[in-house]
Amino acid sequence: MLPYVAYKYVKNKREATRREMETTLDSLTSHLSRSMIPDQVVLRISGVSAKFAEDSEEYVSGTLTIVEKAVGVFIEWFPCEDHNARYAPDTSGWVLAEDGGETQTLHSPSGSPDRTSGDHMNKLAFSIDVNDLSSFRNVEPKKGQGYPCIRLICKDGTSYVPLYFTTESTVNFIDVLQRYITLRRSAREPNLVLVVDGKAEALAQSVIALGQNDDVLSRFMKNPYAAALTGFGKITSFMQEQMIPALLDSDEVSQEEQIRAMRELSQREDDAAKLRINTDATSEFELVTQLELPPRPDIYRESPVTQEIWDKFKMPDGTVDPQNIHHLKMNVFRGGLNPDLRKEAWKYLLGYRAWDETNAQFEKKRSKLAKEYERLKAQWISITEDQESRFFSYSKRKGLVEKDVARTDRSMPFFSGDENPNLAMLQNILMTYVMYNFDLGYVQGMSDFASPLIYVMGNEVDAFWCFVELMKKIQRNFEKDQAAIKLQMYQLRDLVMIVNPQLANYLGKFFFSLGFLEGHQSDDMYFCFRWVLVWFKRELSFADTCKLWEVLWTGQPCPNFLLLVCVAILDSQMNTIIDNKFGLTEILKHVNDLSMHLVLDDVMTAAEAIFHQLSASQDKLPAHICEYLNLGEAAS
Repeated sequence: MLPYVAYKYVKNKREATRREMETTLDSLTSHLSRSMIPDQVVLRISGVSAKFAEDSEEYVSGTLTIVEKAVGVFIEWFPCEDHNARYAPDTSGWVLAEDGGETQTLHSPSGSPDRTSGDHMNKLAFSIDVNDLSSFRNVEPKKGQGYPCIRLICKDGTSYVPLYFTTESTVNFIDVLQRYITLRRSAREPNLVLVVDGKAEALAQSVIALGQNDDVLSRFMKNPYAAALTGFGKITSFMQEQMIPALLDSDEVSQEEQIRAMRELSQREDDAAKLRINTDATSEFELVTQLELPPRPDIYRESPVTQEIWDKFKMPDGTVDPQNIHHLKMNVFRGGLNPDLRKEAWKYLLGYRAWDETNAQFEKKRSKLAKEYERLKAQWISITEDQESRFFSYSKRKGLVEKDVARTDRSMPFFSGDENPNLAMLQNILMTYVMYNFDLGYVQGMSDFASPLIYVMGNEVDAFWCFVELMKKIQRNFEKDQAAIKLQMYQLRDLVMIVNPQLANYLGKFFFSLGFLEGHQSDDMYFCFRWVLVWFKRELSFADTCKLWEVLWTGQPCPNFLLLVCVAILDSQMNTIIDNKFGLTEILKHVNDLSMHLVLDDVMTAAEAIFHQLSASQDKLPAHICEYLNLGEAAS
């Protein structure tokens, strides 16, 4: 006979085993039952198109469905089976699956399938659980000016390809979607539709009805990502090859690694100027004093400067009258340059050719610089493998160059193919710059600046010396202490505080909750690191990159116009970030997903409008803001 205690132990153990077996059996039964339930397509819309590439007007037609599956409800889009079906969006109607109507697929002209394009189109396909959906943008264009568009945004910050509908399609998609989730249009941005948690909404209304401080609710419903992120440890060392790759290569480095780099950077001693902000000593978060700014003016982009217009500013000997330089730069700022003019104009804008330099003087200088280039190039070409094995600093720089050359702009025909001579030109220029400026050497990201110069100039000598002049403007971005980048992050943070204090406060509160060091007010701007480091090269098409850079090279209307471009983009994304309650991981994802989805002309007009808005308020602005923008007495 078992003692009572032993009896209870054995009995409890048997009960636990029995319950475990019952739970396992129930789980298996439930799984088998679910697996036997067929998928039910609730809505099918044909002719819903996605752009084949962001910088083209070529579309891929596909089918959008809402599907009830055993594991949940999913929104799915797949391209049509014919991988050659690329055209403008289809205008066929929508059909509910219950109607049993057959949908028709349009086909492109006959031709053999392109495996590469087919693979790319398959990558556009997606399947999203509706419970993972955070919001979506629903843009209804003016009549006759395009197609309605929806872009889905998930809770983790991922944005999917925009989908272009026929006129009557979006309404029915949204109606069916509302069977499964609660939707609410953003109060701040009409085009943004939010997915609402019904229970959370009810709780919020209850708290408001009780007159409670909404801080209680915000703490109670705190973003679960914050707790996880605060556990990241310090990185033991911080160097160029750690931080820059982490924040530059978003496709190759996880968000966690990017966050680690940001945290480490915030912990390092910085010599950059501190922000001058108003703080409330009774609050754990910084508060921004909001200025009353005038409305932003309407700004329009102008036509690009043509060869004919350019020549009107030049004298017959190639010089430009000093009194006309500002006017010429403003023309470039407002419209950019015709592509066929860039080879000549970029030399002036970069300082490779002086504005007061005659044709004869420039040719004489160019001849001398060509010899200097060949001398520098010969220095590294003559290094033998045996010498290189004992020359670690050189070998390390060479390895970095070769790694970047192999992946810079390879999707462009100009740089595609393993035996492409333009790749050799890129390698030659970067290696020669290593010898020209060995102290700096080579840092990842420099190849992003060199490739457009090679494309435009078409020869090594001019491209190299233009690269030298460009590096004089941006060299400090690549220095080891990263002081220049930190300073620009401080300045960007300052500008956001003035232009959009609501967004500044949101970012400040969230980053404080993540444990970033107090007093590092630039911390919440490091998700813009890539924008500033390579001047939006990774965010824009090659053509748009050239257009933006030549605008920035004018130095108009202020030297820090790049930061105003950043502010304009952040300002446009405020509602998406705040209404979706994005945390750091989601913000990083969302910012990275903006790549190749920015409309450059809209961004530049918004940035210029912000400049004029601030310029009109310079008597109210803090002195350091005026200094950033070269306004008033700060400019003298």
